Amino acid sequence: MTAPSAPARSRPASRYARLWRVPGAPLLLVGGVVARLGQGVTVLAWILLVRETTGSFADAALVGASVSLATAVTAPIGGRLADRFGAHRVLPLYGAAYATAQLLLLAATLTRQPVPLLCVLAALSGAVFPAISPALRAAWTVLTGQGTGREDVRSTAMAAESTLFELVFVVGPLLLSAAMLVADPLAALTGSRSGIAGPAAAIVLAAVCAGGGTAVLARGRALRQLRPHGGTPTRGLGPLRSPRMPALLLCAAGVAFSFGASPVAVAAFATEHDGDRAEAVTGVLIAVWSLGSAAAGLWYGARTWQTPLTRQLTWLLAGLSAGYAAWALSPNSTVLGGVLLLSGAVIAPAMTVQAGLMARIAPASMLTEAYTWLTTVNLSLAALGSAVTGAIVDGPAGAAGGFLACAGAAAAAAVLAAWPGVLAPRRVREVVDQPADPVQVP
Repeated sequence: MTAPSAPARSRPASRYARLWRVPGAPLLLVGGVVARLGQGVTVLAWILLVRETTGSFADAALVGASVSLATAVTAPIGGRLADRFGAHRVLPLYGAAYATAQLLLLAATLTRQPVPLLCVLAALSGAVFPAISPALRAAWTVLTGQGTGREDVRSTAMAAESTLFELVFVVGPLLLSAAMLVADPLAALTGSRSGIAGPAAAIVLAAVCAGGGTAVLARGRALRQLRPHGGTPTRGLGPLRSPRMPALLLCAAGVAFSFGASPVAVAAFATEHDGDRAEAVTGVLIAVWSLGSAAAGLWYGARTWQTPLTRQLTWLLAGLSAGYAAWALSPNSTVLGGVLLLSGAVIAPAMTVQAGLMARIAPASMLTEAYTWLTTVNLSLAALGSAVTGAIVDGPAGAAGGFLACAGAAAAAAVLAAWPGVLAPRRVREVVDQPADPVQVP
């Protein structure tokens, strides 16, 4: 895809080196990966484990959906609590509660408790999922806010955050595969089933990472600089009342719909073209897509962009839509893999720009909650996209129809982003790396 704007000359390594030297940045970068490592493994691990213990993929999907929907509904509550009382106080409590709930769910699954009980425990764990990503983005917003002297590395920070989050979903499945490989000989020695031991070990690791990693992050100076706004409590719609916030969330909804739909369509494509190898091919294709995104995210964050953020978002979403449409033209999985690698290059930059716009739009006292609304939209619309596309690919349109549904959702988001006055005031020139937000750092 053609880049949405011409970057100013810069030295990529120096920008990331400067970001690393920001006080508190190393812990945010490294600790953020560790704390969220389980997000790349738990969904698949739970599906495999529940399927193995109940014999039903439908039950497995129900348990997984209970986690995601509960997180979508309750995420803004956790964000509001973090803004009011301080993320460094609230997140460790959430992390400990989440780890405990996941282990309780694991125990109930291994002892073959009824599926309704599993769904209740799954929903409980989803409801106390720690808002790690929103807190990290809020911390980066503060660390690179106006008056800090670091305004020029905000796009680099947001790009690094988006890229590392992509890598979580590359490393996570690899960890699950490693756990399964280790479980095979252990299961042979003990007479147990490797289909249970592998996913169970991965879930325990994920719970430890979430609980322990969140506690470590909360002790860092970066999250402690997210000062609690304990005056008048935020009420009602909170950051949703901010101008242009609903429009930004609608753009995010279109993208999230396509993200939820795309794995289903890719799986259908692999089934159509690769037969018995479909599952393995699907995993490789999704990993290639993520790798393309991660590489582009690093490249994007290493440069200074002069084009306004709203225009960047428009072009990136248009590129995403075109990429989905190109998927439908692929004759086989090898060609699709190449197209996925190229089209994935717009994802991390688009997420970076989206986060940059949120940093400008959200009130300083509601940063964490504002970012949690992105979590709510992403989880909800991804679930809807998955369900809708599942029905499409089962019909006569097949995988190509699923790809075109993804393209349509992304195109709708691009049109909304391009509409004058929707995401930015009319006739106002934006300065990309010097955001006019009111955040102050002591």
